[in-house]
Amino acid sequence: MQPFYPHATQIIFQGPTGGPYVNAPFRGVIHTTQSVDYTPSTTNYYGHSNPPHFTVARKNGNARVYQHYSVRVAARALANMEGGVQTNRQCAIQIEIAWRAENIGNLHPTMKTALRNLIRWISQECNIQQTSPEFLGSEAYGNGSPARMSSSEWNAFNGWCGHQHVPENLHWDPGRIDIDFLLQ
Repeated sequence: MQPFYPHATQIIFQGPTGGPYVNAPFRGVIHTTQSVDYTPSTTNYYGHSNPPHFTVARKNGNARVYQHYSVRVAARALANMEGGVQTNRQCAIQIEIAWRAENIGNLHPTMKTALRNLIRWISQECNIQQTSPEFLGSEAYGNGSPARMSSSEWNAFNGWCGHQHVPENLHWDPGRIDIDFLLQ
């Protein structure tokens, strides 16, 4: 497994990683930042210190991919309750899109293409299947979300999901993303 995407700008975060992975199938998790802006930093990620592996953003009219951690270690962008399932360390390769979940249907075409190319590379490097659950809108918010996986579903999952699908998390991002296009 190659640790770094060859088409990414390396913005390696200076804080600790999420640690080593547990023994599980790899999976991809797509998030949105809820902002269309992104300011690259090695110490601050949108006001906190829990970045994903990658950020896809538009800079100067072009889609750019930034990498914050090697794919060989866990990132820390998911909530992980003590005593629950592993979320970040469950071989979850995480991508944040600098966009808003409620507007994901209008994701700029260059960003969609950059995201699709990144997903292809991650899938090949980490042996992630090109499958996904259904992506929902704001109804996916909260613990009782119809999108949220159970602990056993999460532990066995190998494919691409959203923040809305991860146990122990409340968010509904990335919304109704065009996952069929991304997994072509």
